[in-house]
Amino acid sequence: MLRIAIVEDHESDAKRLTALLEAYAQKNGKRFAITWIANANTFLDSYQHQYELVFMDIRMPGLNGMMAAHELREMDHTVVLVFLTSLAQYAVESYEVEATDYILKPITAAALDLKLPRILNRCMVESEEEVVIQSGGTTTRLRPNELHYVEIYDHHIQFVTASGIMRSYGTLKAVEDALPDVFFRVNNQTIVNLRFVTHVGSNDTTVAGRTFPISRGRRKEFLSALHLAGMAE
Repeated sequence: MLRIAIVEDHESDAKRLTALLEAYAQKNGKRFAITWIANANTFLDSYQHQYELVFMDIRMPGLNGMMAAHELREMDHTVVLVFLTSLAQYAVESYEVEATDYILKPITAAALDLKLPRILNRCMVESEEEVVIQSGGTTTRLRPNELHYVEIYDHHIQFVTASGIMRSYGTLKAVEDALPDVFFRVNNQTIVNLRFVTHVGSNDTTVAGRTFPISRGRRKEFLSALHLAGMAE
């Protein structure tokens, strides 16, 4: 699931962008968790690297979007940043804060459909190191292609990689929400990495040498996720 922040002082503009993003997600099989923050100071004060994508309005009262972007970059050099503006003149300055793109207001579905694939592709690249595992008092960062599957085992959350197993506490739902779209929850106890699926049976799937049951009613969604991830034959 891609976590998106919209930093926009006009509620109507924020609601419009939210609706357009939700429509895009539904049409393209994506999952977005969208948060609206009405001013830049509140956004920066509460920022804890919890987003992969930030839409930032430039013209806001108080701390404007460009100033906020400079402060954001001091905290996070990798989050994908897209400016919202009614003036194209800010395009050059946007490069100073490594903005991926800018979208002119009022935002249209056509403009978003044109720009969003590139933006989302950048999010995928930047989030390759965002699987963070807290285990035994240590923090481990993995690329998605290093994590084969996650399962509940002996009251722990077990992360299985090619190099070994890490265990942590928490809920599988929290892990699911934090993982990118290349992961899919096949049953109540298991989340698999679609990149490592080697076989799909009538009611199970094999991932990195392990076979897991697919819950009733999730097979169709699972096959669709495989197709969208480019893993289906």
